[in-house]
Amino acid sequence: MSKRKSDTARARSVKKSTSEAETLSKESITKATNDIISSIDSIDVKSLTSVIALYDSLLPKFDTEEGLEKFEGVARLLNVQLTKIFEELFAHKKLSPSKDDGMTFKKLKQSYELFKFNLLFFLENISLDCSLIMDNLDIYMKLLRLESTHFAPVSKDGSINSYFPTKSYKDLITSLLKSQNGEILGDGTSSSIVLQEFLTSYYSKYYDLQFYFFAEIDTENFKDADTEAVFSKFLTIAKEKQIVLSITEDSKSFLNNLPSIVTNQNHYKTEFENKWLYFLNQGLSTDQYKTVLLVLHKRIIPAFKKPTNLMDFLTDSYEVGGSISILALNGLFELIKKYNLDYPNFYQKLYSLFDAKLLHTRYRSRFFRLTDLFLSSTHLPAALVASFIKKMARLSLSAPPSAVVSIIPFIYNLLKRHPTCMILLQNADASDDYKDPYDDSITDPYTTNAIESSLWEMETMASHYHPNVATLAKIYSQPFRKLNYNMEDFLDWSYDSLLESENTRKLKTEVALEFDSFESVIGDYIQGWEW
Repeated sequence: MSKRKSDTARARSVKKSTSEAETLSKESITKATNDIISSIDSIDVKSLTSVIALYDSLLPKFDTEEGLEKFEGVARLLNVQLTKIFEELFAHKKLSPSKDDGMTFKKLKQSYELFKFNLLFFLENISLDCSLIMDNLDIYMKLLRLESTHFAPVSKDGSINSYFPTKSYKDLITSLLKSQNGEILGDGTSSSIVLQEFLTSYYSKYYDLQFYFFAEIDTENFKDADTEAVFSKFLTIAKEKQIVLSITEDSKSFLNNLPSIVTNQNHYKTEFENKWLYFLNQGLSTDQYKTVLLVLHKRIIPAFKKPTNLMDFLTDSYEVGGSISILALNGLFELIKKYNLDYPNFYQKLYSLFDAKLLHTRYRSRFFRLTDLFLSSTHLPAALVASFIKKMARLSLSAPPSAVVSIIPFIYNLLKRHPTCMILLQNADASDDYKDPYDDSITDPYTTNAIESSLWEMETMASHYHPNVATLAKIYSQPFRKLNYNMEDFLDWSYDSLLESENTRKLKTEVALEFDSFESVIGDYIQGWEW
């Protein structure tokens, strides 16, 4: 009895598998959908629903690469055939609210919504890179265009009112941000191929998609999601240039007959600001933190309605220390310069950022550019400027050559800009038992006694092992006749560029070579040995 039951169950399983294979064959799908298209005027909604239900059988097969390879073609065909059906339904006004024929219209609308749901469900839940999810995106964007025409409200005089399918677009945004495809990259953004396709083919080209992207993000949908993964996708899109802020006659929109609000920049900036502040308050990874700060002053602050709302975020970032503080300087300076941000003890904090790690960080050149700007005012106290000069000079003793070649001209420019600090080079009170009064352990640049010190570190640099550094340091033993140095010529040096410059440097004179000849390798240097 037991064996008979087992055989019966196995037979049913084989029959079910065979039946499913027949149903999911390309021939079966093509025939079923072509039959529906041929009778579009008297469409059988049940037949349409049964074809859409094939998605339920397909999704579990895409968990593995083997299943994806075997059934992706079937799913792509199903997408194409169903899209043809709904294009015909739109063309025949079967899905137009103005031609509502009762129950049939409602059932067709339900089938259409189910089709869209499946497109987004696959797009969101397939983690493997494949053409299928790219197809789903393109088809969905095509449906948005159809909806903008056929779902638009019609006035009593027959004219079509402006319309954007916000609900459908909102569902797409949610699926893109929650998509399982792609990984978090080293800069905190996402490698999702479907997200990259949306960004390059749609978002970056059309200002209306940018406008509604921020307007339609529903933060309630992400409360239970992986915050870091969702933000990586949001950051990938949101850090791009916002063309909606500079709409011209040549600017393109994805849809026609748009509502007038799409050009309302105040509304856009408000939504842009709200969404950014939401995500910034969720907690960022270190890589995401850095990426945000890198683009914040160029791409984010100008698009905020009230940039001062970023004050807390930037001041907190400036207090973190290390590369985070360095990157926060750009945004902080933007708020200080344009929005009158009052940051107490700004120079004390700036001074504290000068440490040995600074000269090895990849953001060193950015930091020096900003520091040069902050110390450009001739109204700064000499004691303050002298502390920065001495701090940099002291750090140069243990810094890599690529950093020292930035420090030497930097200090030179500061001395030319603040002549009071020239006493650091011409201190006549120094004696043989001189002890440097500068204390680099003090964090307050006003009380380090730097102005009473001397720049003996630059004399040491003149004996540096690297010829570029030693040559550059000799400027301090010559009259200060040069107006200043262009810092851009020095900030981006690296080990590679220093080595390359030495490699390609032409010698002015021939190098003297040994001219004595020897009969053996050692010669007569070791007595008693015969060769």
